[in-house]
Amino acid sequence: MTSATSELCTFASAHEFGSRFIRFGETELDIGMRVLRQGSRVLELGSRAFDLLATLALASGRVVHKDELIDSVWPDTIVDENALHVHLSTIRKVIGQDSKLIVTVPRRGYQLIASPSTPVPAANFEDDSQRTLRTAMMPMRSALLGRETAIDVICALMRDTRVLTLVGPGGIGKTSIALEIAHRTSGSNEDDVHFVDVSDQRSLGEVLLAFGAIGPVAREDGEPDLDTTAAMLTRIRGLIVIDNAEHVADPVAQLLERACHSANPPRFLVTSRQPLRIPAETVYRVTPLAVSGEATEPCDANGSPSPAIALFLRRLAHDGRHRVIDDELMTQAAEICRCLDGIPLAIELAASRAAILGLEPVLNNLADPLPYLDGGYRTACARHKSLLASIKWSFDMLESSEQTVFQRLSVFDGAFDAQAASALASDVRMSPTAVMQCVSELVDHSLLDIHFDGAAVTYRLLTPSKSFGRQRLAEAGELATMVERRADYLRSAARSASAQQAVLSPVSFRS
Repeated sequence: MTSATSELCTFASAHEFGSRFIRFGETELDIGMRVLRQGSRVLELGSRAFDLLATLALASGRVVHKDELIDSVWPDTIVDENALHVHLSTIRKVIGQDSKLIVTVPRRGYQLIASPSTPVPAANFEDDSQRTLRTAMMPMRSALLGRETAIDVICALMRDTRVLTLVGPGGIGKTSIALEIAHRTSGSNEDDVHFVDVSDQRSLGEVLLAFGAIGPVAREDGEPDLDTTAAMLTRIRGLIVIDNAEHVADPVAQLLERACHSANPPRFLVTSRQPLRIPAETVYRVTPLAVSGEATEPCDANGSPSPAIALFLRRLAHDGRHRVIDDELMTQAAEICRCLDGIPLAIELAASRAAILGLEPVLNNLADPLPYLDGGYRTACARHKSLLASIKWSFDMLESSEQTVFQRLSVFDGAFDAQAASALASDVRMSPTAVMQCVSELVDHSLLDIHFDGAAVTYRLLTPSKSFGRQRLAEAGELATMVERRADYLRSAARSASAQQAVLSPVSFRS
């Protein structure tokens, strides 16, 4: 059995809340039993073709890149792309009329969608087979660490809002939290739950097609339609999770805005690196995992490691090599997690690298962490396989002026205020006002962390983002210039502070 097959079977057999069946059109896929049916008829399909179809089905309507399909079905083998085409052709031939539900997306990959002609009934909570069917289409979730308080707060917020958006930088754990909430909701027997991944969509039409796994999204002429999709969503009672929406925030916002105009719309839980900015939305900003305050105290008063360190140790143990968890290892793990600002993706990637190189070499190179933080899960999307790809995904969505400001602010080592940002990033082409507009967008895109202390507001780039910005400055030949500009500003600020202190100091008089 291939590792891909094993993973798929594990997903099905370990699924706690839903059935092991995924239905599309007239075809029923039983992943656990590795059986394909249409009605009472069992369809014959080879092992590789079955793995391929199961991978498409478990993608929950998103476009799966051909490289991801090849990696999943042939994980340890170099195969020609023709093998993929041959197996897809076999699948289409076997499933007959339902083959139209496997869509080829030019230059991107393949998508399995629900039939646009399939009617969507109003949710019926007594029909457990329908509820568990949709639950089975949700991705598998992993055990979370240090997120119980956040989940409690989010669930409380969801009771009073129709659209709740989990916002935060790439790799912070938004999808993991959303999946945990979705599985808990589905397990409560109170709600119908749907999961829609829009990570591979690029346009309004593609976003609408992604909702085809839930119900009809097309007009009579077969074209995906915003009003048709919004009307379909208003007939659903339950929770709809929309994952990875940052790059299609406008189309998703349009769709949800229309759906929320109905008298009793469903609840939406969205993950995105930026808010949707619609009236019905409540935003919850996901923060990094807690890291112990001191490198010499990696555990709490009860002797348990902090969530960040616990995640590092769990990922380190997954490489299959035994390690003695002694004080030295715990101290190094704590320092690595602190250097990476408690970002879950960065911690997992660092642990994966430490499993091969050891902790000390990884720790010694975290001043510039990006070259060392790659090698994510084979089945992860491209932007979650390395920290560089994750940050670049957000950076590429910025306007050129915002990219410039981001790069310039990366030379700050710690927190800075609006005055410092304006002084450093403004020039003859960009006024201080324009700089602060860019700063606002960087905060909105989760590339700049904001901190409030009473009336004071400061900003900070997380360590990986700072490393990326400085790398871009160096490539543009501007790093030395910006470092010197920062030094000039800090000297000037120090002189001003000293002069101000002299004015405020009391004058001594002698008799």
